[in-house]
Amino acid sequence: MEGSELMSMRLLVNAGLVTFCGVALTVMGLWGCRKADDPSPGLQTSTAPAEGDNSSAKAPPPKPLLEGWTKPAVALLLSGEQHGYLEPCGCTENQSGGLSRRFDLFRQLEEKGWPLAAVDLGGTLKRSRRQSRIKFETLLTALKDLGYDALAFGPEELRLGAENLLALHLPEELPFVGSNIIFFGSPELGTPITHRVVEVEGTKIGITAVLGQSYADEVLPRSSSETDPPIQVTDPAEALPKALEALEAEKPDLIVLLSHAKLSESKALAEKFPQIDLILSAGAPEDPDSKPEMIGKTMLVTVGGKGKYTGVVGYYPGSEPPLRYELVNLDNIRFQDSPRMRAHMKFYQERLRDERIAETEAAIQHPSGAEFVGAAKCGECHTKAYNKWKSTKHAQAFESLKVGRKGQEADWIERTHDAECLACHVTGWHPQEVLRFTTGYESESKSPHLLGQQCENCHGPGSRHVEEEELWKKNRGPLGAELVKWRKAVHLDPQMAKDRVCYQCHDLDNSPNFEFDKYWKEVVHPWRD
Repeated sequence: MEGSELMSMRLLVNAGLVTFCGVALTVMGLWGCRKADDPSPGLQTSTAPAEGDNSSAKAPPPKPLLEGWTKPAVALLLSGEQHGYLEPCGCTENQSGGLSRRFDLFRQLEEKGWPLAAVDLGGTLKRSRRQSRIKFETLLTALKDLGYDALAFGPEELRLGAENLLALHLPEELPFVGSNIIFFGSPELGTPITHRVVEVEGTKIGITAVLGQSYADEVLPRSSSETDPPIQVTDPAEALPKALEALEAEKPDLIVLLSHAKLSESKALAEKFPQIDLILSAGAPEDPDSKPEMIGKTMLVTVGGKGKYTGVVGYYPGSEPPLRYELVNLDNIRFQDSPRMRAHMKFYQERLRDERIAETEAAIQHPSGAEFVGAAKCGECHTKAYNKWKSTKHAQAFESLKVGRKGQEADWIERTHDAECLACHVTGWHPQEVLRFTTGYESESKSPHLLGQQCENCHGPGSRHVEEEELWKKNRGPLGAELVKWRKAVHLDPQMAKDRVCYQCHDLDNSPNFEFDKYWKEVVHPWRD
């Protein structure tokens, strides 16, 4: 039978909407390393096991930190576009980044006796759900612990809403800065502030920030008919003169602009306002150029995405040039985990548990219209395939969120309530969008039949297939059109798994060394019974 419903099902499969390989369930987005513009954690907090990833094994050892530097008058640490990655980019041990390692960078510089200041460009999140706000609150506390002096806004923060941002503002501890952003039409609200001057051991640093027009359009489309929006973004070139004038009145040694804008916009601002000494810009690749760009006497730098890098600018008054820059890769060789930052992660996971985020955030309908029944139900007929699945690590995916990798058991922070981890460790979730399907896994107590990476994450929810098979077994008549349709719907071949499916979870974040042909041999189950 080649009816319209079967054709629709095949289109869903070909679009990557039904997964395979015991990896993750239906996916509409692109696979690969999650991008900032992906509507999907954000934040990826998971550091769950991923076997065989030896990303740093063949890499040369990193050079000594800030080799050849002498003590500056102040070292300014720069970060931004973290996109929700509280921990290193993905689930493998050897990837870069994470707040814990950033804390260790700060610690090492403090032990050198260097005066420090720190600013963040914004773009800390990826989504704007309830979990995103909990994560943002965690990040604010962590940045305050790290001693940050200012946080600018990207569109990710603004999507949380003006009211939420006002409630979270810490004006005396970690002010939000944005010279061209106004909440509720009232600059006098004091959030965000247009500028700030901080003094570190006699060096005065003036800080201001802008949101570029291209990013502003993501939050406030030009076609918006709202006459009095809660968030207004003005032209950066028109807002900056007033902020710079106020800064210059305080005679700072350095003027820093946090430009959450495309590189072309940031370069234009550098040309228009040559009094700015340093611009930290958005809009660079995830792994950016490590060299600064000089536009006149203004140094323009980028720090990439996902928190993998931190920029360090040393200020040497009287030298020419007065600024020195290095982009520091937060690798797992030079930097260690911090108990203080781990405490923030633990508290974050406890909040997700207490608010039951995984089971209370909005769920979506599966495009097939079928429901998830669990691997045990599949195993009633497919006994050989079921027994093979039970022998694989896919069957232990949920348990890995409880205990971590081998050797991590003692200090592992459980992730069993984190939707961004569950999406690839249970059954019935959309892995890249991090959304639960209506009949997918909710909690360990409510959905014990959906623990781990099961059959239906590969072949699609099985309720309609089961119903048609049981009806046929009862009547033993000829193969009906519906039975044929649902048999074909759950049948997927290895090439489709390789091309479209396994990479939904085994992406560049979580399995950078994933080799389909190697892993396929570990999970393949060709038997029919």
